[in-house]
Amino acid sequence: MDDTMTATIEPIENMLKRLNVGAVFGEPIKEGDATILPVASVGYAFGYGSGRGRGPASAFGDETETPASAGEGEGSGGGGGGKAQPKGVIRITAAGVKFEPIMDLTRISLAGIAMVAWSVFWITKTVRAFTRPSSSKCCG
Repeated sequence: MDDTMTATIEPIENMLKRLNVGAVFGEPIKEGDATILPVASVGYAFGYGSGRGRGPASAFGDETETPASAGEGEGSGGGGGGKAQPKGVIRITAAGVKFEPIMDLTRISLAGIAMVAWSVFWITKTVRAFTRPSSSKCCG
């Protein structure tokens, strides 16, 4: 493997080492007679691209270009990212195993605001539809 490929793969390998089952479940915690396992969702994505092209020998009539270098192009790029989001805990006791989710109060609040806005919109639209004067003229 050449140095360019090694330099490209090394950050990806480092990220994959950090985003593993340990990042999802974390280390078990003892709390009295219970064992608690933190739970999270982990996701990651990668992208990589490369390009190469050759154009006309001399687009502007420049005689200084050689045929080997004229109109050539090249490019490459890549990227990736990952995230871990807490979801809850698994509580293990002598009585059994129970999953306790983490409540995201911000998301719940935003859902409530969206529901109120949606309701106001449709109530207003309905009231306006029934209170508009008729466009037909009376037999007068």
